[in-house]
Amino acid sequence: VRNKEWDGTWDWQHFLQKTIQWAAPPQPAAAPGRPTAAPGEEGAAHRPAEAPGPGAAADKGRSEASFLLREDFSKGMDNWWVEGGQRVWIQDGRLHVQADPPQGRPGQVCTVWCRQEFRGDLRVEFDCHVMESRTEANNINFFLLYSDPAGKPLRDTRDSRADAAYDKYHNLNGYIFTFLNDREGEGGRHPDGTAKARFRIRRCPGFTLLAETFAGRCLRGTTYRVAIVRAGTLLSIAVDGKVCLEARDERPHESGLIGLRTFQTHLWFDNLEVTRVEPPASRDPEKRAQEVIYGKAYR
Repeated sequence: VRNKEWDGTWDWQHFLQKTIQWAAPPQPAAAPGRPTAAPGEEGAAHRPAEAPGPGAAADKGRSEASFLLREDFSKGMDNWWVEGGQRVWIQDGRLHVQADPPQGRPGQVCTVWCRQEFRGDLRVEFDCHVMESRTEANNINFFLLYSDPAGKPLRDTRDSRADAAYDKYHNLNGYIFTFLNDREGEGGRHPDGTAKARFRIRRCPGFTLLAETFAGRCLRGTTYRVAIVRAGTLLSIAVDGKVCLEARDERPHESGLIGLRTFQTHLWFDNLEVTRVEPPASRDPEKRAQEVIYGKAYR
């Protein structure tokens, strides 16, 4: 029997870590722990075992001034607008995005834009949780530093993207980060036959694939903490404290909007934070990844 609207279960470890994170006063960042199992792997905690989660550790090393946006959706959607989808609403302090109609029906894609413009090196973190996906897409997408090459504000041209068709974003400036369920098994499967997660980073205009990998899982009914970074020429996406994919762009976009995006999925977002971040100093890949995760240096 298919669940119609399951709210998931409490992840008490995550709840306690978030409580400590918000209650603790700022202090120098602790030495980062070593990331452990891939996100979604059986037996893996939702945070690395040897250290606090990325949000908690990063908070210790950054001042209030480093936060460019803190969004818990408690004040509604005045700072956001919607393109496409079936329905977007706030419930229990979470932003629900529903774009999971029966096949052939409209509303299968949705983009939710933040009106605030961001510039320079950024770290964006948010919680996300797939409620339902008829096709098991479990699609979690994110648009970073998006703008119109012609210089027009994206809000002014929103009517041209009213259906949120994917190709209408490919000629704009920006980056697309994808975290979803590889339902077709393009990247192979886990030993037990279950699907891996697929990660991609693309650059627009041109919809150019910068990097791709298949690892971990992207499951319905699981809350993930996603961290996306643009630091100099480095782009990365981390899930639950583990960097899953990195890419380089020698001509990085400098400014634009951020957008929450999905396809054939009903999910929610919460606890979104945007902070300033300095490019990782280390040339060693593992150390650089840890600097990205734990926010070693902030302006």
